[in-house]
Amino acid sequence: MYKITVTRGEEDGTLTFNGGGKMISTKCYWNLDKKIPAGTYANCSATTMSRKKNSKGNPREAVFLPNVTGFSGIFIHMGKPPYAQWSDGCIVIEESKIIDIYKAITPKNGHNVTVVISG
Repeated sequence: MYKITVTRGEEDGTLTFNGGGKMISTKCYWNLDKKIPAGTYANCSATTMSRKKNSKGNPREAVFLPNVTGFSGIFIHMGKPPYAQWSDGCIVIEESKIIDIYKAITPKNGHNVTVVISG
């Protein structure tokens, strides 16, 4: 099992990943006017975003959060400064960090990630 914890502050936060023998901690961002409700989201999965591309032109690596009240298609995915502009409710982190998290989670689309959002 894998766990991602997001602790939000006023304008940014900290995302911490634990699992597969790895721990990754990084700053995270979101659209300040449209954010995921705090809570625990089970059955999340490492996947790729079919309609969004990474910096190499391939499907963007991400973690999908199902059943988020008031949202559809919510992910943790890559972005670039200014990060909040990359979010329509999603949580955004540096591309290298989401790639590291994506690679650590097996199997892909395994519903084996829990995401806890606070703040």
